[in-house]
Amino acid sequence: MKKTCYVGTVFSLCLICLMGCGKTEQADQIKEKGGDEQKEDQVVLSLFYSSDDVKWVSTLEGICEDFMREFPNITLEMKHSEAGIYTEELKIKEATDEFPDIYEVENPYTFYEAGKLGVIPKEIGDLVEEPLSIQGEVYAVPSYTTTHGIIYNQVIFKQYGLEVPRNYGEFLEVCETLSAHHVVPLAIGGSKSESISYWLNYFFQSDVIAPNPYWQQERNHGEVSFQDEDAIKMLRDYHSLMTSNYILENSINMNDNHIVSQMIEGNIAMVYTGSGMISQIVDAYPDATLSDKDSEGESLEIDPVKCRVGWFFMPDNEGEVVALREVKAAWGISKECSKDQEKKEAVIQFFQYFYRKSVYQDILQAVFGVHTTKDAVIYASPGVHQGLLVDYRYAQKSSIYLGNDQTPEGFSQDMYEVLNALATDVISVETAAEKLDESWDEYKE
Repeated sequence: MKKTCYVGTVFSLCLICLMGCGKTEQADQIKEKGGDEQKEDQVVLSLFYSSDDVKWVSTLEGICEDFMREFPNITLEMKHSEAGIYTEELKIKEATDEFPDIYEVENPYTFYEAGKLGVIPKEIGDLVEEPLSIQGEVYAVPSYTTTHGIIYNQVIFKQYGLEVPRNYGEFLEVCETLSAHHVVPLAIGGSKSESISYWLNYFFQSDVIAPNPYWQQERNHGEVSFQDEDAIKMLRDYHSLMTSNYILENSINMNDNHIVSQMIEGNIAMVYTGSGMISQIVDAYPDATLSDKDSEGESLEIDPVKCRVGWFFMPDNEGEVVALREVKAAWGISKECSKDQEKKEAVIQFFQYFYRKSVYQDILQAVFGVHTTKDAVIYASPGVHQGLLVDYRYAQKSSIYLGNDQTPEGFSQDMYEVLNALATDVISVETAAEKLDESWDEYKE
């Protein structure tokens, strides 16, 4: 009896073990199968972007990490440009079969003609204002926009009783007053020498575009020239300002950090630049946003702030203000990506996340940009920047400037070199006009 019970017990244990082994094997098979299914469902998107702005890079990387946590079935392989020119690095990726699925594109028409731009899905194009359309199809969407104007030190203006100028003549009078008090009115330069191109585009607006808004199209058809009277006036106005005693010596060779330092130390009163430099000044000197009034609204008897940042849009000779709407970069997708249904759906999810108001606020706040979405996006920023956004909203806006998508690719780099030579009196206005014409014609073909 005991023996029978023992055998039965052993048999029962063996049966349990076999059942257990079967369940374990089955569980492993299910787990392995589930892993394979999860692996099969995973979509990988390569993303390439510029590294000109450190804040842009860090913010974008953080957003991509958050996106992958929310959408674990999508992996973003993120890479940014190195020290070279972004577009050239993108061309290298094209040549080495490493072209990304999603990428910043500065010259959409070039990549469209090369067959590398895919059609942007309607779900993405509908999110933004003024997406780039070619032959009725959307091929790029702007990441954000920016504008140009004068950042000035309100402390210096107050010290010498200066007001914001209402036209270009008054602006020159402000410069003259500052010079008479041994204060340098202006710095030029900055990263990629953009400040000198901003000044040329200021004169381009008032001297060339005001009488002929279709100048760029006509230049592409050879109907107008940089050697025409209006363009020569633009170059002369630019040369006259750049070679005046209003400019900080050697500032044309300074980068953004140097310009910011000169502004904070009170060595210059103004700089014509993009709105993003407000953020750089505030980061370096937080007191730049403090009020010059006490708690009762009275002016401070002793003002401890050495640089209080202000902003105004440059008026032309007639007092008209035109705020340039510059698209710093746009997003495109590769043609191959647009044809892959799984990748296409993942791309839609990524951009719906990117332009989501709570996410997009962080992007704009990092670069002090202007929203490009159809829905207005408000974000926390200093009072001076909030005032800029209000002025921008009601100003006449223009997307016509030398360097936009109607400018031949490659021309902008040559233009920087010509402007630098003209600003330092190395070449004449006439020679500059000839060189600009030659460059335009070379890259237009």
